[in-house]
Amino acid sequence: MNEPAIQFPVVCPECALESPFQLPIAVIAQALLTGKSIRLHASCHDQYWTATFIEREQLRRTLRTMNIEAPHPVSTISSPARKVESAGANP
Repeated sequence: MNEPAIQFPVVCPECALESPFQLPIAVIAQALLTGKSIRLHASCHDQYWTATFIEREQLRRTLRTMNIEAPHPVSTISSPARKVESAGANP
């Protein structure tokens, strides 16, 4: 099963070209909650950088507007209990 991700535009620090970038939602949420850095990447110049305050706030707003539901637990189907009858036992 694929991990849920969001795709968002990033602006290359080298040429200012906008290109799509994708990160798992869990990675973004964890970084925003804990204050850890978020690494972004622009493929045009193979540039990596740490998201700025403004980029982090844009990601925070994006997550805030998403309708994310908690995963539903997998339910197990149990068979109904069978009545065990003893052969030859008469009350």
